Amino acid sequence: MTVYSCRICKFRYDEWLGDTKNGVPPGVPFPHLAGSVCTDCEMNEEGRHLPLPETKYTNAEATYYDQFAGKASIAFYRNWLLQEAEQSSVSVLELGVGTGRIAIELARNGLSVCGIDWSPDMLEMAAKKKRRMLKGKEELLELVEQNMWELELDRQFTHVLLPEGIFQQATCRDKQRQLLSIIHDYITEDGTLAIDLLLPPVKNQWSTMQRKFVFPDRMVYQKVEGETSLLDQKFRYTLTYETFLDQIEQPRYRVEREMALILPTELELLLEGSGFYVTYSKENVFHKQDFEPSQADEGYDMDRWQHGGYPFAEPVGTPGGATRWTILAKKISSSTL
Repeated sequence: MTVYSCRICKFRYDEWLGDTKNGVPPGVPFPHLAGSVCTDCEMNEEGRHLPLPETKYTNAEATYYDQFAGKASIAFYRNWLLQEAEQSSVSVLELGVGTGRIAIELARNGLSVCGIDWSPDMLEMAAKKKRRMLKGKEELLELVEQNMWELELDRQFTHVLLPEGIFQQATCRDKQRQLLSIIHDYITEDGTLAIDLLLPPVKNQWSTMQRKFVFPDRMVYQKVEGETSLLDQKFRYTLTYETFLDQIEQPRYRVEREMALILPTELELLLEGSGFYVTYSKENVFHKQDFEPSQADEGYDMDRWQHGGYPFAEPVGTPGGATRWTILAKKISSSTL
């Protein structure tokens, strides 16, 4: 489901919400409006109504992203790629690099990474962390502002990562195949593609709320309210940040996002039809913490806690709760086609 805007009169229609003024119920596709809600263009004038682009991560969403994403997936990707590097040289392309949560850890461990994102605010956060955390290794991480749908790079990579549900921004099968085709061109022969799938709670409507102290005197509430459409195989959520400084509420930030609802087996079939074969498919959620207080004397251990789960974090083990799957797939060699 999509939000459409008329480029002339600026009328907007949200397929999730319908249009109460004109009696259109929620869930009605835009093409069904023709001849029913506008006396000017009758909603069927070609080229007049355009879908709004995905909202970039900006403002509070970029500022607080790391605070709630935690360390989810960082250790997994680092350990896996270091094992891969023991067999042959590794070059990594991360789409949706965001604040560099994963990319900086990979570069810190000597791996070459190119991070792509279309949000200047997120890349600014990543650049600051790069300067602070990669002293002497800055050349290992390249940050590029590009839209993943319009990639223009001068080389291929042995590994391409789409973490944190980036692939699900392609909300229909045609767009998903298109994105896989673009990625296919940038993976070396026998290279590997890694995709994280975010699966929302198993409910039609759901909500979560987290809060924490930040910077260090701000209390930030992250609220997520979502709904799932099994019929359309999509889910949508509203993310709200409420910030309090000395108990005084600061301006709120709110954004709505829509993602494809894809089950792991569906993605596996899609990959197999797009020039890849699946080598790994597993729920990638940290369920158990094995830690004894006596271990505190052994020094700093950055992997001691690996929780996170932005933006659908729930208590671990919640029945029917949100989860994350990671699928690895190798590019099929042209010699085997």
